[in-house]
Amino acid sequence: MPEGALPAEHVPLGALLGSTRARVLRCVADGLTTGELAQVVGISQSAASRHASVLRDAGLTTSRQIGPTVLHTLTPLGAALLGQARGERPVNRDASRALPRREGYRAVRP
Repeated sequence: MPEGALPAEHVPLGALLGSTRARVLRCVADGLTTGELAQVVGISQSAASRHASVLRDAGLTTSRQIGPTVLHTLTPLGAALLGQARGERPVNRDASRALPRREGYRAVRP
């Protein structure tokens, strides 16, 4: 697969969100900081931050901050959307398990 291309199972998601934002959403599934996200997706940190903000405002991701670092992770809705893009059945997940419990992180308000 070419660098930065979406896997075949995410092509419909790319049509909905745009290919870059769909890649950002897919990468956030593993929990990444803004800098890591920018590096993995191949975009600037400011672009990564903007994409993360749009996805957070849509309720698909959440962001937690510690010092200068912001960690982005999926919400249950974001995980369900990724699952739907892969053709998986929706899973009823406990929202309290949506975020990794990392000491010292706090929610970032838009």
